[in-house]
Amino acid sequence: MNELPAGWTNSQLGDLLEHIQAGKSVRCVESPPEEGQPGLVKISAVTWGKFNELESKTLLTDEGIDPRNKIHAGDLLISRANTLELVGAPVIVHAISKNLYLSDKVLRLDVPENIKSWVLLCLKSTMSRRQIESLATGNQLSMRNISQDSLRLIEMPLPPAEEQGRIVHKLDALLGQVETLKARIDAIPTLLKRFRESVLRHAASGRLTKDWRDANPALTSKNMLSGSTPLPLPPRYKSRSDAYIEGVCATSIGKPRSKLVDAWDWIPLIHVARMESGHTPSREVSGYWGGDIPWIGIKDARAAHGREIFATHQHTNKLGLENSAARLLPSGTVCVSRTASIGYVVKMGKPMATSQDFVNWVPSPYVNADWLKWLFVAEKESLFRFGKGSTHTTIYFPEWLSLHVALPHVEEQTVIAERVQSLLDLADSLADRVAAAKQRIDTLTQSLLEQAFRGELVPQDPNDEPASLLLDRIRAERAAAFEPKRRRKATTN
Repeated sequence: MNELPAGWTNSQLGDLLEHIQAGKSVRCVESPPEEGQPGLVKISAVTWGKFNELESKTLLTDEGIDPRNKIHAGDLLISRANTLELVGAPVIVHAISKNLYLSDKVLRLDVPENIKSWVLLCLKSTMSRRQIESLATGNQLSMRNISQDSLRLIEMPLPPAEEQGRIVHKLDALLGQVETLKARIDAIPTLLKRFRESVLRHAASGRLTKDWRDANPALTSKNMLSGSTPLPLPPRYKSRSDAYIEGVCATSIGKPRSKLVDAWDWIPLIHVARMESGHTPSREVSGYWGGDIPWIGIKDARAAHGREIFATHQHTNKLGLENSAARLLPSGTVCVSRTASIGYVVKMGKPMATSQDFVNWVPSPYVNADWLKWLFVAEKESLFRFGKGSTHTTIYFPEWLSLHVALPHVEEQTVIAERVQSLLDLADSLADRVAAAKQRIDTLTQSLLEQAFRGELVPQDPNDEPASLLLDRIRAERAAAFEPKRRRKATTN
């Protein structure tokens, strides 16, 4: 341990402990106990600085009920077994309303009341974390354990009692401010998620570009399509669904009776974009795979959702396409996963093929590919409405053939796509800044603790009783508490 400030001394957790109380492993049900019922805490109840009494399970027998194991307000608990990140996590129970007892994976550290807060700070520090991680045993990737003997070996600096009080008081104030800031930072990702959803809703409903339409009243979808020839109908057109399923905003199966926006018309998507399916070349023929043609699967679409895709995990080749129903589709094709995992949307950044899990749309000059991509992203809830099957939902091609979209003029589509991208880029930039801020806050907490352990957080007072005397007194009091009583000699007559 590094050189300590004047008046401090080195110690081990075992020097400061009066006792370690271990719980039991007994039969329980997973549900939390009802009011008054006895329960056992789970390891998930003990995390960094927080005790959650709802993370408990109901005892089935009286076997685990031992007054020595009952948890009380003010107890200093530590997880004996957990993942590497949480093994040895400490917490002081500030309040408890349930009738709970220690489990075999949660220990109570009985330390003198006047140093309990200091011991908690030490156990939360990087200094102790490194020791705990090196002393813990078990699988590095799953459950780790630390024994009572190993816990006793954890080294921690001990300041004079008066200085401990000053440090704890100062840290409580500073870390309270840090926690408040952290809570505000932690709330931002939820706000950004709502912002992204709002941008997409406004884009799909026409609210995002109302000002543009007001300035360009002649640029309507009706004027755009006037005199145009619809695309050739696909071979399976006669199998289209005759159902009407209303989407959330700008999509539907079948044509809605009312307009969404005056300048937009409900158009069958197959009239303005060519529908293509995907396929998987035979896996049994290795010669069909490993070529130079990117092949989009669900894994690729999940990773690139809402973006332009240029690379895939798997590649097929010309031979694979010639011997399957897979097709090489042009750059700009919009792909929507329609089964297995509905609603992943990507735009091809180069010619590619896809699996049969996708329906693919090749835009005509009347459709902006980025607008169509964002439309499907915005309408994810609608896609689930259009699917069939409770456990494994699929949108079948009869429904896709009857899909109608509220179509803006292509120039408005371009404006919509640009505004959506700009706003979502802003949200992503804010998210990056939030992540960096969270990292700085975590670093700040440890920095404050390290300052405290170096004696730099509050001034030393030469009049404080040296910590070595405090440590001697703790040891003496513990020894006296466990010193066996002398037996009186029997007298004879």
